[in-house]
Amino acid sequence: MSEPSFLTGRFLPHRVLPDWLGEDEAARLLAFCLSAETRFTPTRLADQGTGRLDAVVRQSAVLKDLGAFAGPLRRKALALQAGLEQAFDLGHTPPNSTQIEMVAHGDGAFYRPHTDTYTGDEYTPGGRRRLTMVYYLHRLPRRFTGGRLRMFDLGGDQSIEIEPTHDSLLVFPSSGRHEVETISCPGGAFADSRFAVNIWLCG
Repeated sequence: MSEPSFLTGRFLPHRVLPDWLGEDEAARLLAFCLSAETRFTPTRLADQGTGRLDAVVRQSAVLKDLGAFAGPLRRKALALQAGLEQAFDLGHTPPNSTQIEMVAHGDGAFYRPHTDTYTGDEYTPGGRRRLTMVYYLHRLPRRFTGGRLRMFDLGGDQSIEIEPTHDSLLVFPSSGRHEVETISCPGGAFADSRFAVNIWLCG
Protein backbone atom coordinates (compact mmCIF):
# COMPACT_ATOMS: atom_id res chain seq x y z
CA MET A 1 0.00 0.00 0.00
CA SER A 2 1.41 3.38 -0.98
CA GLU A 3 2.26 6.01 1.61
CA PRO A 4 -0.07 9.03 1.79
CA SER A 5 1.27 12.19 0.19
CA PHE A 6 2.69 14.85 2.50
CA LEU A 7 0.32 17.21 0.67
CA THR A 8 -2.74 15.31 1.92
CA GLY A 9 -4.95 17.59 3.97
CA ARG A 10 -3.37 20.78 2.58
CA PHE A 11 -5.95 22.86 0.73
CA LEU A 12 -5.58 26.01 -1.30
CA PRO A 13 -7.39 28.92 0.38
CA HIS A 14 -10.92 29.90 -0.52
CA ARG A 15 -13.54 32.41 0.58
CA VAL A 16 -17.34 32.36 0.53
CA LEU A 17 -19.02 35.78 0.48
CA PRO A 18 -22.76 35.61 1.30
CA ASP A 19 -25.31 38.10 -0.05
CA TRP A 20 -22.84 39.28 -2.69
CA LEU A 21 -25.33 41.04 -4.95
CA GLY A 22 -28.21 41.47 -2.55
CA GLU A 23 -31.79 40.27 -2.86
CA ASP A 24 -33.01 42.70 -5.51
CA GLU A 25 -30.04 42.45 -7.86
CA ALA A 26 -29.90 38.67 -7.48
CA ALA A 27 -33.58 38.51 -8.47
CA ARG A 28 -32.94 40.70 -11.52
CA LEU A 29 -30.03 38.53 -12.64
CA LEU A 30 -32.03 35.34 -12.18
CA ALA A 31 -34.91 36.80 -14.21
CA PHE A 32 -32.44 37.65 -17.00
CA CYS A 33 -31.06 34.12 -16.85
CA LEU A 34 -34.49 32.50 -17.14
CA SER A 35 -35.49 34.79 -20.00
CA ALA A 36 -32.36 33.71 -21.91
CA GLU A 37 -33.09 29.96 -21.77
CA THR A 38 -33.07 29.52 -25.56
CA ARG A 39 -29.64 31.16 -25.85
CA PHE A 40 -27.86 28.66 -23.59
CA THR A 41 -25.75 26.14 -25.50
CA PRO A 42 -23.97 22.90 -24.46
CA THR A 43 -20.76 23.67 -22.60
CA ARG A 44 -17.52 22.81 -24.40
CA LEU A 45 -14.04 21.95 -23.15
CA ALA A 46 -10.88 23.71 -24.27
CA ASP A 47 -9.15 21.86 -27.10
CA GLN A 48 -6.25 23.54 -28.92
CA GLY A 49 -7.91 26.82 -29.77
CA THR A 50 -11.45 25.53 -30.15
CA GLY A 51 -13.92 23.72 -27.96
CA ARG A 52 -15.20 20.17 -27.91
CA LEU A 53 -18.18 18.46 -26.36
CA ASP A 54 -17.34 15.69 -23.89
CA ALA A 55 -20.37 14.33 -22.05
CA VAL A 56 -18.13 12.09 -19.92
CA VAL A 57 -16.28 15.06 -18.41
CA ARG A 58 -18.87 17.83 -18.39
CA GLN A 59 -22.60 18.22 -18.87
CA SER A 60 -24.10 21.70 -18.56
CA ALA A 61 -25.24 24.64 -20.66
CA VAL A 62 -23.52 28.01 -21.00
CA LEU A 63 -24.42 31.59 -21.86
CA LYS A 64 -21.47 33.77 -22.87
CA ASP A 65 -23.29 37.09 -23.28
CA LEU A 66 -24.59 38.51 -20.00
CA GLY A 67 -25.68 41.73 -21.62
CA ALA A 68 -25.97 44.75 -19.32
CA PHE A 69 -25.02 42.63 -16.31
CA ALA A 70 -21.51 41.84 -17.57
CA GLY A 71 -19.89 45.22 -16.87
CA PRO A 72 -21.16 45.68 -13.29
CA LEU A 73 -20.26 42.08 -12.41
CA ARG A 74 -16.73 42.53 -13.76
CA ARG A 75 -16.24 45.77 -11.83
CA LYS A 76 -17.56 44.24 -8.62
CA ALA A 77 -15.24 41.24 -9.06
CA LEU A 78 -12.19 43.40 -9.79
CA ALA A 79 -12.85 45.42 -6.63
CA LEU A 80 -12.13 42.25 -4.64
CA GLN A 81 -8.85 41.44 -6.37
CA ALA A 82 -6.32 43.18 -4.10
CA GLY A 83 -7.83 41.84 -0.89
CA LEU A 84 -8.07 38.31 -2.25
CA GLU A 85 -4.50 38.32 -3.55
CA GLN A 86 -3.33 39.31 -0.09
CA ALA A 87 -5.54 36.75 1.64
CA PHE A 88 -4.41 33.99 -0.71
CA ASP A 89 -0.73 35.10 -0.66
CA LEU A 90 -0.69 35.32 -4.45
CA GLY A 91 1.16 38.57 -5.02
CA HIS A 92 -0.36 41.31 -7.14
CA THR A 93 -0.62 40.96 -10.90
CA PRO A 94 -2.54 43.60 -12.88
CA PRO A 95 -5.39 41.80 -14.68
CA ASN A 96 -5.03 41.81 -18.46
CA SER A 97 -8.41 40.21 -19.08
CA THR A 98 -11.56 39.16 -17.27
CA GLN A 99 -13.63 36.24 -18.50
CA ILE A 100 -17.29 35.77 -17.58
CA GLU A 101 -20.05 33.30 -18.39
CA MET A 102 -23.27 31.93 -16.91
CA VAL A 103 -23.71 28.17 -16.57
CA ALA A 104 -26.87 26.15 -15.98
CA HIS A 105 -26.69 22.70 -14.41
CA GLY A 106 -29.96 20.81 -14.84
CA ASP A 107 -30.91 17.24 -14.01
CA GLY A 108 -27.93 14.91 -14.37
CA ALA A 109 -25.42 17.70 -15.04
CA PHE A 110 -21.89 17.63 -13.58
CA TYR A 111 -18.28 18.62 -14.15
CA ARG A 112 -15.61 16.04 -13.31
CA PRO A 113 -12.38 17.04 -11.45
CA HIS A 114 -10.41 19.75 -13.25
CA THR A 115 -8.55 23.01 -12.80
CA ASP A 116 -9.47 26.32 -14.42
CA THR A 117 -6.00 27.17 -15.66
CA TYR A 118 -4.85 26.41 -19.20
CA THR A 119 -1.36 25.48 -20.26
CA GLY A 120 -1.54 28.19 -22.92
CA ASP A 121 -3.74 30.95 -24.24
CA GLU A 122 -5.06 29.13 -27.31
CA TYR A 123 -8.66 28.77 -26.17
CA THR A 124 -9.51 32.16 -24.65
CA PRO A 125 -7.70 35.45 -25.35
CA GLY A 126 -5.91 37.04 -22.43
CA GLY A 127 -3.58 35.90 -19.71
CA ARG A 128 -3.58 32.87 -17.47
CA ARG A 129 -6.51 32.50 -15.10
CA ARG A 130 -5.43 33.35 -11.55
CA LEU A 131 -8.61 33.82 -9.52
CA THR A 132 -11.84 31.88 -9.99
CA MET A 133 -15.10 33.40 -8.77
CA VAL A 134 -18.35 31.44 -8.80
CA TYR A 135 -21.55 33.32 -8.04
CA TYR A 136 -24.51 31.06 -7.25
CA LEU A 137 -28.16 31.78 -7.89
CA HIS A 138 -31.31 29.70 -8.17
CA ARG A 139 -35.02 29.74 -7.45
CA LEU A 140 -36.16 29.71 -3.84
CA PRO A 141 -36.91 27.32 -2.35
CA ARG A 142 -34.20 25.29 -4.06
CA ARG A 143 -35.64 22.72 -6.45
CA PHE A 144 -32.52 20.62 -7.03
CA THR A 145 -30.23 18.53 -4.88
CA GLY A 146 -26.50 17.94 -5.24
CA GLY A 147 -24.42 20.41 -7.20
CA ARG A 148 -21.91 21.13 -4.46
CA LEU A 149 -18.46 22.25 -5.55
CA ARG A 150 -15.93 19.77 -4.23
CA MET A 151 -12.43 21.15 -3.69
CA PHE A 152 -9.54 18.67 -3.48
CA ASP A 153 -6.46 18.95 -1.32
CA LEU A 154 -3.02 19.19 -2.91
CA GLY A 155 -2.47 15.48 -2.46
CA GLY A 156 -5.73 14.60 -4.17
CA ASP A 157 -6.84 12.39 -1.27
CA GLN A 158 -9.28 14.59 0.65
CA SER A 159 -11.93 17.12 -0.25
CA ILE A 160 -14.24 19.75 1.14
CA GLU A 161 -17.68 20.55 -0.25
CA ILE A 162 -19.16 24.01 -0.80
CA GLU A 163 -22.93 24.39 -1.04
CA PRO A 164 -24.24 26.43 -4.01
CA THR A 165 -26.12 28.87 -1.78
CA HIS A 166 -28.22 31.48 -3.57
CA ASP A 167 -26.58 34.93 -3.78
CA SER A 168 -23.21 33.71 -2.52
CA LEU A 169 -19.79 34.11 -4.15
CA LEU A 170 -17.09 31.43 -3.89
CA VAL A 171 -13.51 32.49 -4.67
CA PHE A 172 -10.35 30.37 -4.93
CA PRO A 173 -7.08 30.24 -6.89
CA SER A 174 -7.75 28.97 -10.41
CA SER A 175 -5.05 26.30 -10.02
CA GLY A 176 -7.14 24.51 -7.40
CA ARG A 177 -8.54 21.14 -8.48
CA HIS A 178 -12.30 20.90 -8.08
CA GLU A 179 -15.49 19.38 -9.48
CA VAL A 180 -19.23 19.98 -9.59
CA GLU A 181 -21.23 17.14 -8.08
CA THR A 182 -24.03 15.61 -10.15
CA ILE A 183 -27.29 17.53 -9.90
CA SER A 184 -30.68 15.93 -9.38
CA CYS A 185 -33.58 18.05 -10.59
CA PRO A 186 -36.54 15.65 -10.83
CA GLY A 187 -38.92 18.04 -12.60
CA GLY A 188 -36.33 18.73 -15.28
CA ALA A 189 -37.44 22.33 -15.76
CA PHE A 190 -34.73 24.75 -16.86
CA ALA A 191 -35.93 27.28 -14.26
CA ASP A 192 -35.21 24.75 -11.48
CA SER A 193 -31.53 24.38 -12.42
CA ARG A 194 -28.44 25.28 -10.44
CA PHE A 195 -27.19 28.52 -12.01
CA ALA A 196 -23.76 30.07 -11.58
CA VAL A 197 -21.85 33.00 -13.01
CA ASN A 198 -18.18 32.10 -13.51
CA ILE A 199 -15.73 35.02 -13.45
CA TRP A 200 -12.00 34.61 -13.99
CA LEU A 201 -9.42 37.30 -13.30
CA CYS A 202 -6.45 36.68 -15.57
CA GLY A 203 -2.93 38.03 -15.58
